[in-house]
Amino acid sequence: MRLPLALLLTCFCSAAHAQHAAHEHGVAELRVALEGRMLQIEYASPLDTLVGFEHAPSDERQHRLLAEAEATLRNIGRLFRLPAAAGCVLKTVELSSPWALARQAPAAEAEHEHDHPHAAGGHAEMEAAYTFECDRPQALDTLEVLVFDAFPRTREVRAERVSGRGQAAQVLNPQRRQLPL
Repeated sequence: MRLPLALLLTCFCSAAHAQHAAHEHGVAELRVALEGRMLQIEYASPLDTLVGFEHAPSDERQHRLLAEAEATLRNIGRLFRLPAAAGCVLKTVELSSPWALARQAPAAEAEHEHDHPHAAGGHAEMEAAYTFECDRPQALDTLEVLVFDAFPRTREVRAERVSGRGQAAQVLNPQRRQLPL
């Protein structure tokens, strides 16, 4: 039985979201789903791990750090490396965070009400979703995870993947960066 990619991710992400309740600094989550030629990568990390704080940005420096984190998350090549033989082309990038990162100046931020569930509890996260279309998905044998270089406060990535080959989970770290697909 083949499930559509959206359904796979919904099931996959629901299970991951239940585990996500244990917010841990230095630990990010990675979910990878492959169906046919479509590859979906989702990455979630505590803001503290990305920028060193989780509260609303309070000065220009913190706004700059958030904008830099957003730019890094949009630059997929700094975060992940796919086998070139797979011929994958990035189609979409979506970012989610408790604050509009590079788009708000400090004055506007002060007027913005923070009615975000993670921010209210003192814990905030940023999530990114990437969609690729791959010419030769059979060549997708590994995903190299580079986030440890892009965000040095990351000490562990809890990775899960689902594809026609089955499901698997693995813990990655700066010494172990390859996720078999």
